[in-house]
Amino acid sequence: MTSRRWSPGNSYNGVVEPRYAILSYTWGRFEKPGYPPLRIGGIDWDVPSIDPAHFTVAHLSRLLGHIGSEYDFVWIDIACIDQKREKDKMQEVGRQAIIFKRAKQAYIWLNKYEPTVIQGHVQARMRYGSNLAQWSLEPLQAAKAFNDELVAILQDPWFSSLWTLQESVLQRHALLLNKSGLPITTTGPWIGESPVTQLMDLSGACGFTRAMIDLAIHAEQAADSGVTATARIEKMQSFRSTIDRSGIDFTLCPNPNIQYAAAIYRQTSRPEDRIYAIMQLYGYRLGNSAAEIRKLENFSLSDLETQFLRSLTTQSALLSQAFQHLEIPRPGQSWCILNRIRVPERLHLIVVHDQFLSSGCTIAVHHRAEAYFEGYACPFQDLCAFWRQRGQDLITAMETASDAPNGLLERRHFFNPATPSRDTYFRRCKYGLTFDISHDLDAVAMSFEWPPDTSTRDDKGELIIESRPLYLAAAAESNRKIMARLTSQYGESALMVLYLGTAEHTERMMVALILVQTVVRTCMLRRKVLWKRIGTCFWYVEGGPLNKLISSMKILQGTFG
Repeated sequence: MTSRRWSPGNSYNGVVEPRYAILSYTWGRFEKPGYPPLRIGGIDWDVPSIDPAHFTVAHLSRLLGHIGSEYDFVWIDIACIDQKREKDKMQEVGRQAIIFKRAKQAYIWLNKYEPTVIQGHVQARMRYGSNLAQWSLEPLQAAKAFNDELVAILQDPWFSSLWTLQESVLQRHALLLNKSGLPITTTGPWIGESPVTQLMDLSGACGFTRAMIDLAIHAEQAADSGVTATARIEKMQSFRSTIDRSGIDFTLCPNPNIQYAAAIYRQTSRPEDRIYAIMQLYGYRLGNSAAEIRKLENFSLSDLETQFLRSLTTQSALLSQAFQHLEIPRPGQSWCILNRIRVPERLHLIVVHDQFLSSGCTIAVHHRAEAYFEGYACPFQDLCAFWRQRGQDLITAMETASDAPNGLLERRHFFNPATPSRDTYFRRCKYGLTFDISHDLDAVAMSFEWPPDTSTRDDKGELIIESRPLYLAAAAESNRKIMARLTSQYGESALMVLYLGTAEHTERMMVALILVQTVVRTCMLRRKVLWKRIGTCFWYVEGGPLNKLISSMKILQGTFG
């Protein structure tokens, strides 16, 4: 094997723009001096030697031989980057997105299990996911079987590295290889055109299973069958957490915060890699990886976090807040994404690219525990009144639709969006609230939307919005009580809604922060006003005139609590 140096014009020893494959694997935590390294010609540095308990030179050579039968060029970091030349290494770290996205094919090496073992786990995982989708097994039984196989697969070290989490998104269609370097295949009705397993297959099965688990939880909650149902719900929620923590249920979701939420469960060799190993998902080159760096600096993790937060809030205040806190943030950090978070499903489709986002405010970051905002805001009560009016308009429309059938499925077809006169009956009124975990709200992170989706699906597998007026009215009343409790807890004058911007990808919706005003005393006993984030909210733009709501919005400036 020979390493070819890059030269301007994307040329490698005279070969311009070569077709190349790329290998995603993990080795940094398993470097162990004293063992024979992979032999590579054309380089002037020592290739790291790896603990043979992780993988041997023979295993890696055989794998590269298999890839080499398809591609003349393979990008593999230990042959392309001198790990001891920090400046060169950091420049390559800043180019990971380009390197991975330009590869014609990516491969993921799962080398923990013997080939037959990993094959069995992947085959079983696909089968149980298919069973759950078809409801051919009882939901809890199918979810448990799927979870057991997924847990086994996730034991491979590849799923514990933060670097590979980033790589998994940069090349979502990577092929899975076993310990021998051969593709992992499955057989069944889900395979499509090829039996070879892609990362997207695993991701898709996780995402679909997660949706089915949510559906089963919703059905259990609707049945309200007591202690037994509670135990079943808690069990299914634990299965859901396994999927969330894996970070691979991204399918085609473009919001990089999904992976950032999973990053806390991944490992790095160096503290500063907590940023370096995830920043390229956002398109950032930070610290010593920045293109303009001429001399290496000693950036700490805190320095890199501040750079990351400034880049994120500058690029999009909306994206910087598109998450939900799962643990109570420290003072001054209610706005900060660096804590333990999740991304609510409604925010999965928020993207990084500017053409899909319009900004409504600015956030200036001093450091992790100090940030300021400026933007348009309105009292929370005004937003609630706006939502109530929209909701009442929908319920009235439903009540006056005297020719509408009573059955849920029949009503779905009657109020089909393809019918011009009824195309905004439901989506125009959609809104939702997501609350961060809080001592004030029983220490529970929760979300709700209206109109609510039911546990019934149509012939396309999509959730049906319950459209009977009595059900809609009951759900609206339940939401009104939640909003009233919020007002009672904090006081009407203390609650404000800060408009973040509009997401215009597959759904055009406005997104805002829910802020509560707090007053603290400084060490000089001075009175200081802070604004604590307690959640996010959204509403669809298609729901008619926004004039009254917009007229109540005024410029609000403040410091996050």
